[in-house]
Amino acid sequence: MKEGIRKDSPRQEYSANPRATTYSSSNPSRLYQRLEEALHSGSEVWFRMPGTRLVGIPIFLDAEYVEVVDVDVSEGFEDDDLPDDPYQRTVWLIRLGEITAISYATDRWSKERFERLLEESQQGSADATDESP
Repeated sequence: MKEGIRKDSPRQEYSANPRATTYSSSNPSRLYQRLEEALHSGSEVWFRMPGTRLVGIPIFLDAEYVEVVDVDVSEGFEDDDLPDDPYQRTVWLIRLGEITAISYATDRWSKERFERLLEESQQGSADATDESP
């Protein structure tokens, strides 16, 4: 048992079994489902594996592997100083059984929407403070 997590806690963590858990299409794991959603929506996913972390957009998914592409853009250069190859594309083929965690954006906000959400949150906090005895 991990420190800080009770045995009867409803929190669930995904830990991959190195002996190749099979991801059947009839009963796919939550990891497989999230990767499939990212594949269809073109969403960026962050992967954590033993000893490394990767980021990319899934372009292929099957029962054993996910293939992701990452495009790196050279930043911090003036237009005159751009390197000859300012873009680099890297494609990673990742074994599903090696993935220990993934993260993905569940909602995106424009700057205006984010500021509105902050204002609403601050108003809600102020209202709760006003109502206290």
